[in-house]
Amino acid sequence: MKIIKENSYDIVRLYVNQLGIMIFSMLLYTAVGSFENEKLSFALTIFVSAFSLLFYMALVYYMMWEIGAKDKIRIDGGRMSPCRAKGLVMGIIANIPNFVLAALTLIFLIIYLLGGKNILSAFATSNLILRFHSSMYLGIITSIVPSSSGTSPDFIEYLIETILFLVLPIISIVTIHVSYYLGTKDKKIFSLRKKK
Repeated sequence: MKIIKENSYDIVRLYVNQLGIMIFSMLLYTAVGSFENEKLSFALTIFVSAFSLLFYMALVYYMMWEIGAKDKIRIDGGRMSPCRAKGLVMGIIANIPNFVLAALTLIFLIIYLLGGKNILSAFATSNLILRFHSSMYLGIITSIVPSSSGTSPDFIEYLIETILFLVLPIISIVTIHVSYYLGTKDKKIFSLRKKK
């Protein structure tokens, strides 16, 4: 596709932003995990997750708004035809690793729940990689899904969490699409100065 070919550098930048936030949130989770008070640690984990997600959305917003503003200049000058789906396509492509990891983990888990006992190690490995890769969502997901009180793992809990890991990247796609659109219209959500 033309959009992917012409914007491959910016799509990679979007993914690199996610990797940066992933490392940032994992470092914060490590610091929070050292607290002995479980309630405080759990509350701070949710805070770290929400903060990391908001920070990631702000990075994505400003990056895509700038791209949209540059495209507006080209569109107004007649050097480029408008493409409403550009932000959407870039967001989907940048989030493909999230969807692939979550879908793969979900497939392994469903096979295990249907009786495929040999697939448990594949599920455990992909689940670990998924949680690390999408770590900015981890605190929010663990606060939504109640943890089981038993010592054995609750695979229904894992199923709900994996579905949430599959759904939550849509927030990123929507942010990318909307911020690009606002950039092409020269409109800002956050503005420090008022227009006359």
